[in-house]
Amino acid sequence: MPELPEAETIRRELEKTVVGRKIVNVEISVPRVLRMPAEEFKRSVDGATIIGVGRRAKMVIVRLSSGDSPLSLLFHLMIAGSIRYVPVGYPEREKAQVIFTLDNGYEIRFRDPRKFGYVKLLKGDIGTAPELSRLGPEPLSGEFTLERFQEMLKRRPNAKIKALLLDQSFVAGIGNIYADEVLFHAGVLPTRQPGSLSRDEVGRIYEGIRSILTKAIEEHGSSIATYVDIFGNKGNFVSFFKVYGRTGEPCVNNCPGEIKKTKVAGRGTHICPVCQK
Repeated sequence: MPELPEAETIRRELEKTVVGRKIVNVEISVPRVLRMPAEEFKRSVDGATIIGVGRRAKMVIVRLSSGDSPLSLLFHLMIAGSIRYVPVGYPEREKAQVIFTLDNGYEIRFRDPRKFGYVKLLKGDIGTAPELSRLGPEPLSGEFTLERFQEMLKRRPNAKIKALLLDQSFVAGIGNIYADEVLFHAGVLPTRQPGSLSRDEVGRIYEGIRSILTKAIEEHGSSIATYVDIFGNKGNFVSFFKVYGRTGEPCVNNCPGEIKKTKVAGRGTHICPVCQK
């Protein structure tokens, strides 16, 4: 957490609220979240104008206009990070690690109580950044076709299908929550190997990836712990969960099974042992 739907929700909200705004001040209370000297970061960003907001995998990218060199701010929220858009003077200011004050009297606050997340300044071509250069295709993009997904699976016939869905170099942005939901949707056990999957099963996984991520974005993501959007609102996709976090509950398909929790690829994994084969 957050995964692709949560990052995309944040991206869309920032795009509507901060594009065109100028950064008039930068405050840094925990310099190590910047991955560079704080003074250099502040000097580079202070006075820049926000010209766009993008996303890659689970990361939010804010593009800046500042002199001749294109700059971008990469926000990686990791497990518990958040980006808030609040008026100057809004409570709990001291809990943020980095605060960007804008020329409209609002602030962008980056906060991560666990301090795994970070804000990184990228200069020039962002595609060469280590976090971005190793990523697989975006699962909701036009380049991620069923045919391409089939070819990708053929190259990894002996991997566990859930491990592949979690592998950001294979496909970008899917995490533990949505991998479980996708594989339940497809009726496929997470331990299955791509070489054992039928054409229909591959098609159901592909369709599940596209439809579940799309629906999760429509519902502003999933809030199971700390995730909130830039306005402090929780995501509503939790109410659509069919397996994740439902250990011991009856299967929603009204089969004789109940949801079990096991471990696959080192992650807690939720399945219906009757519906998933």
